[in-house]
Amino acid sequence: MKFKNFNFDFIGKRKIWFLISLVVILAGLIGFFVRGSFNLGIDFLGGSLMEVKFERDTSTAEIRGIMGDIGYDNVIIQRVETNMVKAESDRFIIRIKAEDSGDNVDGEEKDKILDALDSKIGLEGNLLQDRDVDPGFSSKLVRNAFIAIAIGIAGILIYVAIRFEFRSGIAAILALIHDVLITLGVYAILNREINTSTIAAILTIIGYSINDTIVVYDRIRENTPMAGKLGYTGVVNNSLNQTLSRSINTSLTTLIPIVLLLILGTTALKDFALALTVGVIAGTYSSMFVASPILVLWNNRFPKYKK
Repeated sequence: MKFKNFNFDFIGKRKIWFLISLVVILAGLIGFFVRGSFNLGIDFLGGSLMEVKFERDTSTAEIRGIMGDIGYDNVIIQRVETNMVKAESDRFIIRIKAEDSGDNVDGEEKDKILDALDSKIGLEGNLLQDRDVDPGFSSKLVRNAFIAIAIGIAGILIYVAIRFEFRSGIAAILALIHDVLITLGVYAILNREINTSTIAAILTIIGYSINDTIVVYDRIRENTPMAGKLGYTGVVNNSLNQTLSRSINTSLTTLIPIVLLLILGTTALKDFALALTVGVIAGTYSSMFVASPILVLWNNRFPKYKK
């Protein structure tokens, strides 16, 4: 896909791009506050997870009622999605947080739960998933996840500041924060579970997005000597138009296998693919419509970059 004959005014319309980003981020924040919190998986909360398949279609209300009868009132029950069209009505994931059970559910308690579900609804085969996460491990995992993201962002800031300028590094980091906020916002709106796969996807998004931004920054640096003639705004506009084909084509080829995973993959792969899909789109957008306009607004304050 080529855009050589186009001359989009990226920077002149920056208020529109910023407004679009603001609306999407605000939608995510509203989704977060409406639901009260993110839908964190047992990787972060600690506890037990069981995936079961029933002999007939049922509902979360029926399962919740059975669980309440045996003393588990605050379980998290989720239908299993096997395709993009709808969730299954006979496959469910049952999560019991450690804070609700006092500790992980032991084998005897699991047998009690399965017997109750089998007698009231009917279970088909063995458990499809059976996992336990110690509360101490989950808190360590949360801490390590934040440390990993913080180290990644700090390393990117140092690299971009050395290769370009410190202001370029700050603009790139703001674009990365934009991408992460949009990804988390989509998870909040859809109430999708955030687990270790989501964190891995966010780290991947950070790497992908900064790569796209660096390509644009490289072209801006090559064209900066023409700032005396075109002005810095014109230089950045030209650079964005010159890299537009590359950015879109790279994103499309990246999205094709990810979308296939999102449609055809297992539940765990779909969580990973959803974050990547949103992140790749947000990262492509931010490299052109967020990082570069921020850099122009900041650099135009310095005589070096003025016409």
